[in-house]
Amino acid sequence: MNSHKLKKSAATIVMVLTSAASIVQPVSAAQTTPAAAVSSATAGSKETQAAKRKLLGEKQVQIEHEALESITGTQNALLALQKQDGKKAMALLKEVSGKLGIVLAKYPALKLIPANVEADVEDFATSDHGTDVKQVQNLLDQAGALLDQHKVQDARKMLAQLVSEVRITTTSIPLGTFPAAIKDASALIDKGKRDEAEAALYDVLNMLVKTTEIIPLPVLRSEALLTEASELEHKEDLSQQASRDAILKLTQEAKNELQLAQTLGYGTQDDYKLLYTAIDDMKDVIHSKKSAAAWDKVKSTFFDLKNKLIYPAK
Repeated sequence: MNSHKLKKSAATIVMVLTSAASIVQPVSAAQTTPAAAVSSATAGSKETQAAKRKLLGEKQVQIEHEALESITGTQNALLALQKQDGKKAMALLKEVSGKLGIVLAKYPALKLIPANVEADVEDFATSDHGTDVKQVQNLLDQAGALLDQHKVQDARKMLAQLVSEVRITTTSIPLGTFPAAIKDASALIDKGKRDEAEAALYDVLNMLVKTTEIIPLPVLRSEALLTEASELEHKEDLSQQASRDAILKLTQEAKNELQLAQTLGYGTQDDYKLLYTAIDDMKDVIHSKKSAAAWDKVKSTFFDLKNKLIYPAK
């Protein structure tokens, strides 16, 4: 495959990702429409879905409406050129330049502007009730036994199952090169050089920068459980004993999720120690004057852990 075909293939993938406008929308443009395309190996638990929505919500606020429209406009201009409609392509690229001008005016010092976010969820579960540490440890032991027998490929297949994570991929526009490249492509169309303009637009789409972060799902589920637990202390329709029992149940479930993440290899035992301690300390002061400070400690410790466990895809 030559370099032009390689560029064309990569740009085509980008076009597929950005063409589903009804699926991929920026929050600023349509608050009621998900701003990311999501695929999942399993339906996931209530906590998984809540964690995923929260995570995407956090990422989507970075999306600029004009940035996403700049990509879809460039894609549509390329399609117009392929249909020999240079006039339409020219009009579309003019709109793209206008939208990029808005972005540049808002963020003159920014090198990359996020334009699209996608979430790919892979959540390992061995039963309808999810996965627990014992199940994972059992598979790890089986894989270890296979390795001892030099059955590397069998062990590899078993270990490949032990994944519970969400991959957040952000597509960004390089503001230092993308706007000028759009103008260059427009100039080629104006000169009647449609083939050269088409090749230039493929190059433009290949300028887009994609970065992927991996975040452990058990950690996100734990965060959702702890958030729910922290809100129960102030529920007026529950007695103190009832809310305490519910809080203890949720915090134990949250710790179970953290232990699952640890067993799956997302971080080391030392990474989790401070959070386990903060959760245990909080249990001792429910419905007391020290409760608010204890919950703040849990939240700040959790924040530090989550940031430590988020890592770029290789």
